[in-house]
Amino acid sequence: MKKRTWFVLIMAFLLIVTGASGSIFYFQKLEAERAKSDVNKKFKYDNSEELVLNIKNRATLYLSTSQDDYVHMRKQGLSYGNTKENQTTWDIKKDGNKTIVTIDNKNMQQRIQPAIFSFGDIYDDSISLGLPENYKKITIKGNNLDISTYGLILTNLDVETKYGSVDANDLTTEGLTINSSHGDIYLYDAKIEKDLALNSTNGNITVEDTSFSNLTAELKNGDMTTGNTKGNLKIDNVSGNTSVNHTKGTVAINNKNGDITFHSNQVNYDVSAETVHGNIFIEVDKRSYERNKVDFSTHLGVVSIFNENLSSETKFSRDKGVNTIKAVSKNGDINVNELDEDDTEYGND
Repeated sequence: MKKRTWFVLIMAFLLIVTGASGSIFYFQKLEAERAKSDVNKKFKYDNSEELVLNIKNRATLYLSTSQDDYVHMRKQGLSYGNTKENQTTWDIKKDGNKTIVTIDNKNMQQRIQPAIFSFGDIYDDSISLGLPENYKKITIKGNNLDISTYGLILTNLDVETKYGSVDANDLTTEGLTINSSHGDIYLYDAKIEKDLALNSTNGNITVEDTSFSNLTAELKNGDMTTGNTKGNLKIDNVSGNTSVNHTKGTVAINNKNGDITFHSNQVNYDVSAETVHGNIFIEVDKRSYERNKVDFSTHLGVVSIFNENLSSETKFSRDKGVNTIKAVSKNGDINVNELDEDDTEYGND
């Protein structure tokens, strides 16, 4: 029995060593093949006003500002099990004042089992694009795109994606438009000189530490959150909650099915919050409440101001002050709570 036990242990050890050695050798070979097939292409700016990037198949795009006058495309080599026929390609055409680039991201999902062990599915759809500032406008289109940027500087950027998210950090542009059918939009520390337009059919929108001249956001099924934003703000939300923390510029929120939270201090601008089926929560410092006009109205709810129940009144208004804080709900409550003047925190808590 003892000899049999030792035999089993030795055979198990040999199988582990053999499998591990085979896997290491296989991966080293694949990595060498991928290194040889790395995609690194570029073309020079040709005085076009607009660059249009059409992305075929699923892709994750990492956008950065080019350090020269070239558009760069960098991509890791072929995915495991793929051949050169599956390599990502691009086609460049000039059409008037537009340069149209079609990127065919052909890499497909593969299952790898180099030895006796299965490592499951391995998939890499990422593409890095370096974009020069020369173009007056850059348009990116795709059915299945996840887009990520950091420190990107461009003149105007338009993004249109059916499935996928957009995550922009430290973005600087004159204008930005994002249309997303199924996916979230997140902007952090962005500087938009002129207009910012965000549209989402099924997904959340979050804008934090961002300045703009005018922001218009339209959502059908999703939540909208802003934190420490500057500029004129207009939000239309069909089915979702809206939470706003704002610093400077007018605020206009129109919800149909969802709650509205406005949380800001030192309010010296007009605020309008309207919802049909939802509650409205206003959190402001007492000085902001006292120095502005207020106009609150609810049909089937109650009004509470600093914990004082005014439910006997269907409307409460005070015509005193320069700016106006307005809240209207058809089927919900309106609650005004006091916020410390030095409270600048915001979030989903």
